[in-house]
Amino acid sequence: MAIEESWPQQVQHLIAQRRLDPAAAIENADRVMQRDFIYDHPYDMEPTNVVYHMDPITWQQTPNGDPEWLYMLKRQEYLLDLLLASQAQDDPKYLADAKTLIIAWIDANLTLPETWRTIDTGIRLMNWAPVVEALMQAEMLTAADQVKIQDAVTQQMAYLRAHFTDHYLLSNWGVLIVTGPLVYGVLHPGSLTAEDMQWAMQELETMCDLQITDDGVHWEQSALYFLEVWRDLLAVQIAFDRYRRPVPELVTRKLLAMDDFAAQYVLPNHQLLQVGDSDAVQIDSLIQTANMCLHRTTPLTPHMAPTLDYLLVSIGHLSHFHLTDFNYYPIHKVVDSPASGNYFGRSSWESDADYWHVINGNIGSGHGHANLGHFDLVLGGQSVVVDPGRYTYVDSPERRALKDAAAHNTVLLNGENYDPPTDSWSFQSLAEPQAGMVFHGPGLSVVTSIYRVAPAGGTPGTITRQFIWLTEEHTWIALDSAVAAGENQMTIPLNFAPELTVTAQGAGHWQAGSTTIISHAAGGTVSDELYSPKYNQLSKLQRLTLTQDFTDQGFNDLVIAPTGIWQDVSLLTSRQAGNTSAQVVDPRYCYGVRLTTPRGDKLYVVWQKENTTVGDLLYFVDDIPVFGNLTVIRQDHTGQISRQIVRL
Repeated sequence: MAIEESWPQQVQHLIAQRRLDPAAAIENADRVMQRDFIYDHPYDMEPTNVVYHMDPITWQQTPNGDPEWLYMLKRQEYLLDLLLASQAQDDPKYLADAKTLIIAWIDANLTLPETWRTIDTGIRLMNWAPVVEALMQAEMLTAADQVKIQDAVTQQMAYLRAHFTDHYLLSNWGVLIVTGPLVYGVLHPGSLTAEDMQWAMQELETMCDLQITDDGVHWEQSALYFLEVWRDLLAVQIAFDRYRRPVPELVTRKLLAMDDFAAQYVLPNHQLLQVGDSDAVQIDSLIQTANMCLHRTTPLTPHMAPTLDYLLVSIGHLSHFHLTDFNYYPIHKVVDSPASGNYFGRSSWESDADYWHVINGNIGSGHGHANLGHFDLVLGGQSVVVDPGRYTYVDSPERRALKDAAAHNTVLLNGENYDPPTDSWSFQSLAEPQAGMVFHGPGLSVVTSIYRVAPAGGTPGTITRQFIWLTEEHTWIALDSAVAAGENQMTIPLNFAPELTVTAQGAGHWQAGSTTIISHAAGGTVSDELYSPKYNQLSKLQRLTLTQDFTDQGFNDLVIAPTGIWQDVSLLTSRQAGNTSAQVVDPRYCYGVRLTTPRGDKLYVVWQKENTTVGDLLYFVDDIPVFGNLTVIRQDHTGQISRQIVRL
């Protein structure tokens, strides 16, 4: 009769299979045992890059002036590193220290609930759940220890219920508050009352209904906080599945929607897209664990590291994954989320893929940034234009600069921030997304973003952006229009990936690595600006700012493509049918660009923004008749024409 393996033995097998890599956990566990603290896990909400020594631990004093450091200390995620180090090396000293730290928190904090926060309490219970279970299984808790921990859990649960307000129903905090108790309560039967468990699940169900769209987007418009909510929902699902307890259908349905959507936030290098308050972190382990739990493979599976999320694995005691038993689940390369104003496209799931993202939705919570009409672009696996990140939550010039519209690849009027912050979390006024339209046809995708700006004391106006992605040509085109009364200026910042240097190649022509940028804007300047790949990390990137003066209504063009694809990019001259004179056509009736390849093939993108009310509705560009709000015309070097009417 076979002897069933213990969970620590199963963990060792996962390590042997390279499903878990304990190296970083062991390194951090050794630091923690010396009371040296750094928070650098991929899913840390406020990571750090400096080690601070704290022995004895002063639980109420931050060593660096940032209260977020103290919040991270009290969440006790480092307990998981101690647990994995103990299992990986079959060494009980790490687990013994985890017990010491749990008891230390209780002794120093339990009588000081005024120093607690609800979010940290929920996260701490999540982290305690598998660690206390391991301590119980290893018989390392005395009867007195068990009573002390149970009393601490009871008091923390009472604190959460007493301090849970309506505000949390629309916050990632709310989800993190209730999922910790739910997981702890399932892994430790009887530790929470049935009433407590029912309350937590009812609140979670309400929050899932309010916060997550049916297509899986979290309302706060931050990829990182999408990740946190998704991970905690996974933890609940996995814990309940382990003990064969039902999860409300709504919660499971929203979780599955987030699973489907999560892949869109993954860049070709497998880092998280920086949208809103987000960091450029690798998320292979979370993607892979979610798919493993769902018993499916996707086009991403073979391209990502096979590593698993240790927290989720520990909660569910997940150890046997046979890919041959899984179902193949296709995920789309082009995804539209009109509910949130997010649009995504990529050429493949390979690391050298092209990728683009457009956002034109409500700002969400304080984690949102001023990014209406913003786009991200990756060409051949190389990030080209990016969101510069978040850096800090401390109200400061850096915090405000990184939330500013100029830190995003958008359009401003007269350089004015259309969502000016008043502090780290609040805004003086907000621009309004007006509309988003999409078209997907052979060889191209089009996203139209329209938004209204009216900053307090600033210039009111309406911005329309026509984004055209040419699949085969790896080319991104933006045709922009601004409508505002009087003399004004369109300001178009383009924030380039930090590894790229932007150099001028002539009037309206710049080079960034192997990428060419062309615009007929009147002005273009390059400046060094802030870039933050992770919280508490700050460096520089280069920003190209285009400017175009106009009266009442203005237009501008932008083309970004691999160098060598296009020999020439020109603004179109056009004539109205029935008018053979040299009269200049107002760009609002016919505006666009002509792109010419070295072989002589031509591509026309023609935007007829306003309907013609006087004269013929037909226009000609290079003697080619055009009609329709947006039209793409290809003319090969032999003169053969093919036409795509994107929008009438």
